Amino acid sequence: MCMPNKTIYVSQNDISVFDEAQQIAGEAMSSVIAKALREYVARHQEKSRGMREISVRVGGKDAQREQRFVAIEMGKWKGVSDDKQWWMETTIYNTQKGNWAVLLDYKGKTMLTREAWQDPNAWGAQQRFTELAVSERYDDWQGKLPVALVRYIVSLAEKEQNPVDYLDI
Repeated sequence: MCMPNKTIYVSQNDISVFDEAQQIAGEAMSSVIAKALREYVARHQEKSRGMREISVRVGGKDAQREQRFVAIEMGKWKGVSDDKQWWMETTIYNTQKGNWAVLLDYKGKTMLTREAWQDPNAWGAQQRFTELAVSERYDDWQGKLPVALVRYIVSLAEKEQNPVDYLDI
């Protein structure tokens, strides 16, 4: 079987990147390039559907790391955790693979409970952190995310599936 042949000219400045990519991959350069091109094309096809590359920072205040994915922002929600311990701000995404991703930004401890008011350490204990929760089905979050947030995600999913309600009135 005859394999098609493509010649790629690499600038002197980019040779080190090509060498490093081949070393990391441990396979032929053609498969490294093909894999990169498939990702590039997929990312640009998703952009035409309104999706874009999302970059978020997750973790504690002093130990955050960056995570990236392709998605479309579906909505935002602000509220408190079900145990009334955390003030939260969230951003909800629908990813290129059809998953739901929720960026949970725990802004700080609330002062909504008697215990918080009586705890002298609670006033200064603002352990802000963020996390990314991902699930194919939004009902997987029952008991893990605030009830009001899950309801909001359900309403976003219903809106996505049926953007218009046709009434027979």
